[in-house]
Amino acid sequence: MGMQEFEQEEQEKSEQRAYQYMGSYETERQKIYPGEAHRESIALHIVAIVLSSIGFVFSILGIVGAAIVFQTARIGGNAEVHPALVAGGVLGLVGSILSMLVFIAIFVVAIVLLARRIILRRGPGRVP
Repeated sequence: MGMQEFEQEEQEKSEQRAYQYMGSYETERQKIYPGEAHRESIALHIVAIVLSSIGFVFSILGIVGAAIVFQTARIGGNAEVHPALVAGGVLGLVGSILSMLVFIAIFVVAIVLLARRIILRRGPGRVP
């Protein structure tokens, strides 16, 4: 039992030393390259903007697809409606609208955060 406890304590100490080393490494890295985290953050915002724009286009295509499904549900001269197609069209339309709202929210948040970060980087009182 004593040997296992000793090994466990040694392992905990080595993990603590490794954690302290990584912490000091990150602080030194920030001293050497202070703007690197800023560039990564800007790149992340730009990627979010691009991907949300692509998702918005796909949600528009989903709405168009739901409209096509609604049209095919009423094919024929009579007023016969296929309930399965109507249900599929409703589900597609609701899903596309909800996904569009999510993509719009992601887009707006990414734009606002990117603009805020750029304004804060320029400093107070400096207008382009």
